This record gives sequence, structure tokens and C-alpha cells, in this order.
Amino acid sequence: MPTEKENPMQILCNLASIQEALATQAELTRLITGHVERLSEYEGCELGQLVQFVVMASSETFMELEAALGFSVRLNRFEGTRYGDADFLPSWEVIEAHRFWYELVYVLSDDGFGLVIFVPRDADAELIEMLEHYTR
Repeated sequence: MPTEKENPMQILCNLASIQEALATQAELTRLITGHVERLSEYEGCELGQLVQFVVMASSETFMELEAALGFSVRLNRFEGTRYGDADFLPSWEVIEAHRFWYELVYVLSDDGFGLVIFVPRDADAELIEMLEHYTR
């Protein structure tokens, strides 16, 4: 895996930034390419109008991820409950565990714009604990 200085968190919002990031890890390449191929059916829309990919670096923390996103993944965006509350349900639409990555998908607007967040499995321990809880 890349080190912190080599590959900090990346926000990928166009084909050029995606292609640059795809050189980093084969599984990430497969996952992002699948999203890009599925979204290519939406003619007349630039990729950045449909999705942004956030690729977190191993050394980054919950706080750095949330600062980049502009919202907390530990807070339900609609109900205000927090991770750890008995009635907490995460606001992401989908979470998947892969060999090297966790993948979270958020749909942020009525027009379908979304974020796809990739968290490396060796990221912040507190974040991984939460993600593991919801991928079991």
C-alpha cells in the first residue's frame, strides 16, 4: 500500500484524476472502473456531475475523512443519531467489504449525485471497527 506522503486522500471527480489514481492498486482499479462503466450510460452528463470518488490513505483518520467530505460518517444525516447510539443507522446507501478496501456509497441529491468512498482496510482503527460492524 502507498505511504501517507506518497498518496494522501484523493478526491476524484473527472476521468483524468481517476486514471491517475488507478495506477495505485489493482482492486481499486477494478472497483472504480466498474462504477465508471455503469455511469457511462448517462449520456450528456460529465462524470463529475454524477459522482466523486474519495480514496482515503491508510494513515488518515476519521476526522480527516469527515473534513474532506464535509459531513460525519458517524452521524445519521437525517435523524441526527450517532454511531454508538442504540438506534443509529448509517446514512450510506451501500457498504461493501473487499480484500483491501471498504466501499461506501452515499447518494447526496435527488438528481442522483453521489460519493463513493474507498477506505483501506488498514486505516484508522476506530473507523475500521465501525465499518466492520456494518459489513458483517
